[in-house]
Amino acid sequence: MFWISNILGLAVAWYFTDLQSPSMVEGIICPILIAVFIFSMFRQLYIAAKSSTAAPNTKAQSNDGGAYLVNPSVDKHKHDGDSDISQSFGGDSGGGDAGGM
Repeated sequence: MFWISNILGLAVAWYFTDLQSPSMVEGIICPILIAVFIFSMFRQLYIAAKSSTAAPNTKAQSNDGGAYLVNPSVDKHKHDGDSDISQSFGGDSGGGDAGGM
C-alpha cells in the first residue's frame, strides 16, 4: 500500500506541477510534494536494503510507515499478570482518569 500511495501521489503532483504558473499550488506546493514523495521512496528503499543486509543474529525492526514511535527496548508482547492495562500502554491514553473507575 505504501508504494501504491506514493507512486500515485507522485504522479498526481507531477501532473499538476507547472513551475512558471502564478498559482501557488502548481508552482510551489506540487514541486515540494514531488520532493517529499521521492524522499519517502528513497527512505523506504534504504530501510529495506538495510534490513535485508542485517546479520542473522540481530533483530531488524520492521517499518510500519513510521506513524508511531516505538521504544525498541520494550517488548510489546510481554505483559505482567498484575499490571493494569493502562500501564501496559504507557499510562493514560486520553481516557481521563488513568484507568481507574
